[in-house]
Amino acid sequence: MASLGTSQTQHDPGTPLGLEERLSMLADASRALADASLEPPAVLERLCALVVPSLGQACGLRLLSEDGLWLQPVGSAHANPSARELFQTLVSGPQRADEGLSSLVVRKAESLALAALPPEVLKRSVAPSFRTAAERFPFSDLLVVPMRARGRVLGTLAIARGLDVRPFDDTERMLVQEMADRATVALEAARAYEAERKARLDAEVAANRILRMQRATAALSEAVTPADVAGAVMREAMDALGADQGVVTVASEDPSWLEILVSRNLPPLSLDRLARFPSSAPLPTAEAYRTRLPLWMESPDQLAVRYPSSFQRQELLAQAVASLPLLAHGRALGVLSVGFHRPRPFPESERAFLKDLAGQAAQALERARLYTAEQQARTTAQRAAERTTRLQVVTSEFSLALTATRVAEIVVDHGVAAVGARSGGLWLIEPEGTHARLVRTVGYPQEMVERFQRLPLNLSAPLMEALREGRPVWLETPEAATHRDPGLSQRQGATPPPVTPSMACLPLRSEGRTLGALVLNFTEPRRFDSEERAFLELLVHPAAEALARARLQEQQQAAQAALREAHQTLSAVIQASPAAIVLMDPDGTVRMWSAAAERIFGWTEQEALGRPLVAVPPDKQAEFRDNLARVARGEPLMGVETQRQCKDGTRIDVALWASAVRHTSGQMQCVYVITDITERKRAEDAQRFLARAGSELASSLDDEATLERVAHLAVPSWADSCTIHLLEEDELRCVAAAHTGSGPEASLSEPEADAVARILASGQPELRRESTPKPCTSLRVPLVVRGQALGVLSLTTTRRLYDARDLALAQELARQAALAIDNARLYREAQHAVRLREEFLSIASHELKTPISALQLQVQILLSTLDRSPSGPSPERLRRSLDTVDRQVRRQTQLINDLLDVSRISAGRLQLRPEPMELSSLAREVAERFEPELARAGSSLQLQLSSEVAGQWDRLRLDQVVTNLLSNAVKYGRGNPIQLVTSVEDSHVRLSVKDGGIGIAEEDLKRLFNRFERAVSERNYGGFGLGLWIARQIIEAMGGRIQVESQLGVGSTFTVELPRPPA
Repeated sequence: MASLGTSQTQHDPGTPLGLEERLSMLADASRALADASLEPPAVLERLCALVVPSLGQACGLRLLSEDGLWLQPVGSAHANPSARELFQTLVSGPQRADEGLSSLVVRKAESLALAALPPEVLKRSVAPSFRTAAERFPFSDLLVVPMRARGRVLGTLAIARGLDVRPFDDTERMLVQEMADRATVALEAARAYEAERKARLDAEVAANRILRMQRATAALSEAVTPADVAGAVMREAMDALGADQGVVTVASEDPSWLEILVSRNLPPLSLDRLARFPSSAPLPTAEAYRTRLPLWMESPDQLAVRYPSSFQRQELLAQAVASLPLLAHGRALGVLSVGFHRPRPFPESERAFLKDLAGQAAQALERARLYTAEQQARTTAQRAAERTTRLQVVTSEFSLALTATRVAEIVVDHGVAAVGARSGGLWLIEPEGTHARLVRTVGYPQEMVERFQRLPLNLSAPLMEALREGRPVWLETPEAATHRDPGLSQRQGATPPPVTPSMACLPLRSEGRTLGALVLNFTEPRRFDSEERAFLELLVHPAAEALARARLQEQQQAAQAALREAHQTLSAVIQASPAAIVLMDPDGTVRMWSAAAERIFGWTEQEALGRPLVAVPPDKQAEFRDNLARVARGEPLMGVETQRQCKDGTRIDVALWASAVRHTSGQMQCVYVITDITERKRAEDAQRFLARAGSELASSLDDEATLERVAHLAVPSWADSCTIHLLEEDELRCVAAAHTGSGPEASLSEPEADAVARILASGQPELRRESTPKPCTSLRVPLVVRGQALGVLSLTTTRRLYDARDLALAQELARQAALAIDNARLYREAQHAVRLREEFLSIASHELKTPISALQLQVQILLSTLDRSPSGPSPERLRRSLDTVDRQVRRQTQLINDLLDVSRISAGRLQLRPEPMELSSLAREVAERFEPELARAGSSLQLQLSSEVAGQWDRLRLDQVVTNLLSNAVKYGRGNPIQLVTSVEDSHVRLSVKDGGIGIAEEDLKRLFNRFERAVSERNYGGFGLGLWIARQIIEAMGGRIQVESQLGVGSTFTVELPRPPA
């Protein structure tokens, strides 16, 4: 809608117009309308600019619609630029031609003015569609004039003045009417010019379509195939109408189906889905084909109403469609369809063009079909000649084929090439008759070949049907395959081979038996005419005969090959056999000498053939002759053990198997199978030796006597000398030895001691060959049990070379000996533990009884004193008795606590409660408690305590340790001075207790901290022998250690070291 500025002559609407001003404004109007282009919008814009603001504050232009029912807004203007856009929006709606002031103006063709009316009255006087504008832009005067030309009203011009402007006078009404009439004349001229231009454009379009029709006619006259015709007509139709999509569909051989011949700009999915569809489908193309009438679908609404199901499935991708049947002689050959992405009408000119184009296309398509039929006839004749020639070539090739593989190559390769198949394969039924195997393919992907290599005949598939029933299976369309087997579509990926649009399965039969089947696959539906079916059946018939001949020849060749293979296998078995195989005449002459015989005895085949068996030692000759005689009588030898002699003179143990071989000529020979059992005999001897050694080792718990007997078992049957060394208290000692007079002496010389120490350190056995003083070999094996080396077993011989089997035997003997030694030691330890228990029970009974006896004695003394003196004992006497009772109670308590600590420590329940403490302070407290005991013992205590010996330890347990050490020092100190010292080192603190008492012997120091161990006689000194063991467990639980230095008769020093936290 037009909206523009002001005219050249400016006038204040508030003052009346003079004559000159009116004439000037008319002149300006004439020039402005004359200068406007011949476009109707330009004329309307000039008219709006002439009246605003010169004659009014705002104006609006409306033109009658073609049906005369509506006044359409075509232009507006407002004097205020900021309000212009809003005003234009408010008056932009259409107005009915029978409402408001404008309707009166249109009917009467006269102007109408409303002057000096109140706003409410003026607002009610305008049309409802204009009242919003009246509310937003109030005015007091309105002038509406008709726009007239050649006696008819084309529209109205409305001019409004503001509330503070005078009303329109008659002069201004006449001026406005004159300007409106002149503008209407200019508008009529512009419309006439536009109509003329449109007529010229329509003429050009018509000429262009005539030219396109001529070009299409020329292109169709040159098209010789239906595809050429379809391509030409679709191209011209789409270019002429600017279509976005195009398709030419033709009837298939089955007239109830349509198939796309040529398409343009169809999506791949739609092309695949609609490549072939029934003529009854709810589609414009199918309807045009059925009705033989053109269809013009100009909007999606029309398509949705006419084809709701297809529209919902989005099978109709266009917004507008034209479909025209291709009719020839009253018969529909196909359909031309064009589609557009936007709705659009199809004018009569376009419809006429498309009808003419469809008619031309139908005629050309009919000619192309006739031409194609003629060409197909010629092609058929040519193909028949080629097939005849191919059958002759194939028959010739079949006559030369000697294998089933070659027959398969010929029939598959020629079959695929002759009929233009995409792929093909030949499956042959296996001899057992339950499976078919793929032997030749052309065009099948490798994964299909691997998947369908071997198939059971009971599968539900066209191929298996042909194999089972022995007749051809022709599938010309996918629908035919589905109709034949309804479940085929669900098994498509698993059905061999995958069913293609068309396929042929032809069985190969010979003498009433099916041998296999040829499968040919095609990329499109295909009609197998009688000629093609006969050709393919003629192709597979000689193939079946050739296949039967090839199989017979292959069977003969296989039999001969099997015979040769059997001879080769027998020869290979004889040559590869670990047993010697010897063929001899009845007199013992060797006729065959295997590689194993050469390897076992040392004589080559050339040295052994033609001679009596050379491996028989002199003392076995009679036995050998007797065995030959037995075999000749038909008595086989089964595992007879004897001895034979090697080329180097060595005698070996062997086992013999022999039987007679009688030839068709009547000749008899003896075949011997001989195995070397020397190693087996050695293994049996070793097992017997180990069994005897095990029996000896298990017969006694006296390990040294037992080991002595084992050493004598090994000599001389296995070694010239045998020694057994045991490690006892870090010293090696020979506990058993045996040797022959010719063997080396069993002494622990310095080299021998080094060798034994080396074996103990490494824990690994050793096999050595020595040349001095004379050649010999030796074996040294560690005696290991529970990961601990107890000693070494040594074997030496000069009679032969030890090997890996001797080493294994020695290791097994050492294992059994180590177990026997360990068992003996465990037995002794158990006996020692029993003795310790008995001693402990005796000591515990004595130690627990002693304080009780003392308590009982004191109680009896006190009771006796009370009996003699009613006033009771004196206080001094009572104190001495109570002191005695207190000491014995504390002694009893200490004994019981020691026993409880043993129980806790043994069960792993010793609990420590570390706390910050000062060690010197603790030592001083313990020393003060011992003053009475020190006085009774006559010993003095010297304290050398460092300051600030602090740490995190269990105070009660450290008190227990220091108390035990001071108690021992008082007990064994013989009244000599005792020193208690604390000191601080870098990472630990130290506490030592030194006495000048009886001391401890050096041999007793190692066991001093063991449980129930004592370095002195329990008769002279009491106690369980647990105090130092408990002290050690406590100190080690705190991460420290306790040690002792002592000299018999001089005294002892016990030192405790505890970790010190970092400063």
